[in-house]
Amino acid sequence: MKQTPQLNTAPWKINLLVFVGLFLLVLGYFYWQINQSRQAFAEHVQEHTQLVTAVVTFNLNNANQSLQIIEQVITSFLSNTARFVAYLDEVEPFTADELAAYAHENGLVGLWIQRGSKPPVMTPANWWANEGGKYLAPTLLHRQQLQQYVLFWPDPEQQLTIMLALPAEKIERLQQQMQIPQLLETLNQLSGVEQLRIETTQQAQKHQLAANERQITLGENTVTLVIESDILAHREALLWQQFWLFSLFLALVAVLFSWVLQRYQNLHTQKLLQLQQQLAHQREDALLGRAAAAISHEIRNPLNAISMGLQRLQLEKTNLNKGHQSLIEAMLNAVTRSNGIITGLQRFAQHLKPELQLVDVSKQIHSVLALYTIVAQEQKVIIATTMEQLNWEVDPELFGLIMENLIKNALEAQPWGGYINIVLQRYPDYLLLQIENGSSADIDLEQCLAPYYTTKTRGTGLGLAMVKKIVLAHGGGLNLEQPDDNCFLVQISLPVKVNT
Repeated sequence: MKQTPQLNTAPWKINLLVFVGLFLLVLGYFYWQINQSRQAFAEHVQEHTQLVTAVVTFNLNNANQSLQIIEQVITSFLSNTARFVAYLDEVEPFTADELAAYAHENGLVGLWIQRGSKPPVMTPANWWANEGGKYLAPTLLHRQQLQQYVLFWPDPEQQLTIMLALPAEKIERLQQQMQIPQLLETLNQLSGVEQLRIETTQQAQKHQLAANERQITLGENTVTLVIESDILAHREALLWQQFWLFSLFLALVAVLFSWVLQRYQNLHTQKLLQLQQQLAHQREDALLGRAAAAISHEIRNPLNAISMGLQRLQLEKTNLNKGHQSLIEAMLNAVTRSNGIITGLQRFAQHLKPELQLVDVSKQIHSVLALYTIVAQEQKVIIATTMEQLNWEVDPELFGLIMENLIKNALEAQPWGGYINIVLQRYPDYLLLQIENGSSADIDLEQCLAPYYTTKTRGTGLGLAMVKKIVLAHGGGLNLEQPDDNCFLVQISLPVKVNT
């Protein structure tokens, strides 16, 4: 039996090795094709980048030179105007009205003259509040908020300072059309260029360039050039599609061969497991039956003798003090519990063969509840039932034992009060019994149905195990759930007929 699984495992290993080898071969060929495509695309991107970089650099240099020329022209024009104003002011100093008329006639939006320590003359009034003597050479300033170009024109020999302001609105529009963003927008229309974006060099350094991206540094700014990569993406998508289709084909072939190779192994393994489980249960039942018979013979008879002696002492307790009487009662209770444990063990060890009868299930449940009504009232446990009147083929004695175990467990789990909800429903093919009760303990559901597992100090751990054994003997199913920490739910389903 030990050699058979090893022989059946060998085809699995061979099949796995073949599949992995083919997959690795296809994967290697795929990556080789991908690498070849990317190398060809990289060469294309490099050639395109060099061309676009030259165009961008040439246009940006022209734009910068054009802006410098515009400012030189403005400086030259305003300087000549300042010289003429200085000449006129030397012939006859301007008044404010004359200065305003001259500025309007020459298209100036501001004019400021100061000779020596005399108060300045300006138009419009309060046009310039700062002193103008801090510049020693003609200086052009761009006042963007006021849309003005202002020229400071000092003449230290004549102790004369003139400031002239020219409207900058049209020039700013021209500059805006020649600046980098507008240029990039125009260059964005070039064939093969997907995107041209500008950002600071510090921001650009944080970005990881893709295969179709290149960067051009322009002072403090960096232009990122993105080349169209549709051809590469389409090629890689096609390769990926071919790879996954072939991989799917390999997987289907591998699954088919695996299914063929392991079908017999699975059936054989299932048979072995079933035989092992049956043997284990038979051995367990045989050992438990022997143990139960030995316990019943060796322990119950002495316990009966002890019980009879204690009962006789109890009848003659008139000569006993209260301490001795309490001791006798405690010993009688201990003997009763021991007898109960032995009875439960014998019952669990017996082979169950249900004797089916048509029974009013709801009526039998109520008869069991009547036995525990006083205990429930003393423990302040509320019992609620939702049951249909059902007649079902069950073994009445075994079904009553199911109810006794479950109700007893539910009451013992709530010594300080709680609830028990019983629901009985009929379905086309089975009967469903649900018993829900409060619980304050964290229950290990996997161990609850194992024999001898208990969380109670005086429990035997055979209650739920016995319930499971009876339910299975009826051909039914048992399910335990704990919806939350304060709730424990038992679900029992019994079929229409029991397969004997």
